[in-house]
Amino acid sequence: METAEKIFGLKVRKARKHLDISQENLASLANIDRAHMGEIERGNVSPSLKTMHRIAQALNMTVSELLD
Repeated sequence: METAEKIFGLKVRKARKHLDISQENLASLANIDRAHMGEIERGNVSPSLKTMHRIAQALNMTVSELLD
């Protein structure tokens, strides 16, 4: 069974690739460190709600869409 962090990370990666933007660009748009973005996409960290919100905004999505 996948963890919530892994599922969130996979959804972020899928949305990012759908928009054809780099991990570095997404990190910049969300105002977070690129290395941290990599950890989030791999599901190695549990991002704060504030970070999830910034990522969702950068992807033109809602947090609930990324958590659903």
